[in-house]
Amino acid sequence: QAAPRAFAPGSSPRTPSMSASIVVPSDITILESKMAIGKRRLGLLEKIGLLGMAPVFHLHYSKMDKGDRRAVLSKRYDEEDPSPQADIVRRRQESIRKEVVSTIFMWDTA
Repeated sequence: QAAPRAFAPGSSPRTPSMSASIVVPSDITILESKMAIGKRRLGLLEKIGLLGMAPVFHLHYSKMDKGDRRAVLSKRYDEEDPSPQADIVRRRQESIRKEVVSTIFMWDTA
């Protein structure tokens, strides 16, 4: 009688039978979710700018796509919080807002 195998048939004990990619949130994403105090409505130019953005092919998830940008823009932060963390998330949100709104004018001049 053969001894029971601890690995799947057709695979060797050195290679796992299943492999998966795990995408974990970045430090800034965790900070944004901690500092958020509610939802923020997107402005008209922000909505139009998100519509005009080209899709992103995620090979290594190193760039933000429309959904990521929308998630950052839809968070509300405390304006009276003087902490450096609050300053970081507010500056990042403003930077992404400028990028999204400038997309409208990029398509106009191209």
